[in-house]
Amino acid sequence: MKKVLIILLSAAALTFVSCSLFLSDVDDPGVAEHGYISGVSPTNTATFRNRVYPTVKANWPGPGGDKVWLALNLGATDKPTSSVDSNSSRSGWYFQFNRSQAYHHNGSQLTPQWRVNSIDQNTDWEPQNDPCRLLLAEPWRLPTVEELRAFREAPIERGGMGEGNRTSAFNSTLQLHAAGSLHSFSGDLRDRGSSGSYWASDQFNSRNGEAFAISETGSGTFGGNKAFGRSVRCIKD
Repeated sequence: MKKVLIILLSAAALTFVSCSLFLSDVDDPGVAEHGYISGVSPTNTATFRNRVYPTVKANWPGPGGDKVWLALNLGATDKPTSSVDSNSSRSGWYFQFNRSQAYHHNGSQLTPQWRVNSIDQNTDWEPQNDPCRLLLAEPWRLPTVEELRAFREAPIERGGMGEGNRTSAFNSTLQLHAAGSLHSFSGDLRDRGSSGSYWASDQFNSRNGEAFAISETGSGTFGGNKAFGRSVRCIKD
């Protein structure tokens, strides 16, 4: 009888520990962090050296709906306070398609100097150039266009956007906001505080990559000029 009791108590304890671990993983997905990485971080100065990102667990149907995502744009240091927040520390860094180099714009100055104003390359975003993978290591990566579409179409009550606009994006689990973009010609800052666009890992064609845009009037995916600097929101396999 004592042996049976011990076995039952051990099984119960194991079940309790297993459930606790499972719930902890779902309810508190933890943080992701990185230091300076040459060829990715804007410069090797204290301003760009260390980042710690909170993460969130998705809970919507479709691709990417059961995965962990960064709760901030890559390169950001704080969460946005509204859908039209124009603070550079909350906008994070900008990237050109299939390029690892990050750019930061403080509103008046671009870091580092703009290097490329035209990209014609017949490829998706390659793993060796993926800034999520380079900064955070595997299994972090850029999201696919299907994962971004699933987020956009997901019900609001499940943390998605319900096919809404920038307000819906900000009120979602990911709290995306109008972080703007950098123009391909010289890296000029455009539309921060009014609209934003986020890269997917898929290309549209040799000159355009799949991107996800939010604005006051709506949202959607589109083929965007690969040489534009756009925001990145990483996902974890």
